[in-house]
Amino acid sequence: MRYLYYIGGIIVLFSILAAYGVFKTKVEISKPAVVINDRIISESELETRIKLKPYYMNRNEYIDSLIDEQLLIQEALNKEIHKEESFRQSVQQYYEQSLIKILVDRKLSSLKTSVSDNEIQKYKILSASRLIISKFGYKSLNEAQNSVSQTPQKIDSDFVDLSDELKFTLLNLKKGEMSPPVESGMGVLSYRIDQIIPLEAPKTGDTDDEQIRNFIAGYKQEQLMADWIRELKANAEIWREK
Repeated sequence: MRYLYYIGGIIVLFSILAAYGVFKTKVEISKPAVVINDRIISESELETRIKLKPYYMNRNEYIDSLIDEQLLIQEALNKEIHKEESFRQSVQQYYEQSLIKILVDRKLSSLKTSVSDNEIQKYKILSASRLIISKFGYKSLNEAQNSVSQTPQKIDSDFVDLSDELKFTLLNLKKGEMSPPVESGMGVLSYRIDQIIPLEAPKTGDTDDEQIRNFIAGYKQEQLMADWIRELKANAEIWREK
């Protein structure tokens, strides 16, 4: 019983000390900065938001846009749009796309590529050349890998006029060498450089080393990303209707 009195005395003592502010415990309560009907935006919340505001807005412009935003949210809630199935699906889609974006951004930042001086020099040589190219089309990857005989389509074009994707493909080829077959919207494609003809008056193209380096590095990253996605597919159990 004496023990209970002892505990009770301690509780009373601490209550008295707290009442007189002996412990100097402060609970910080941020003052309202903006009030829109029942929505209160505190000073601390506003300052946090201000740090993330678009660069082209000043403080007052951003607060005006914030008020408009909150009024629209309140109106949507009043109409109970948040209870509709279309809203739920929209939120789910946004959630999934956000997950994918964060994953892809992290994967891209982890992919390290390098571009050699020889690659830059070869790009410059091709940029000052006209190419005769053979384009092979196959119905399937298996058909391409088995080297089924095909009559190629001939392409005669200056290198600078080709698509960026084809430029990168040809950059990795020697004359007479076939590119690895790649699946595309037009089937499975493979290319071969038949001739490289120097131009007497080359067209203006990318001649800056840094631009060329960034171009090649970017496509190397895309290639690594495609390899990664193919690996995910290979390790997954996937079924689809015929």
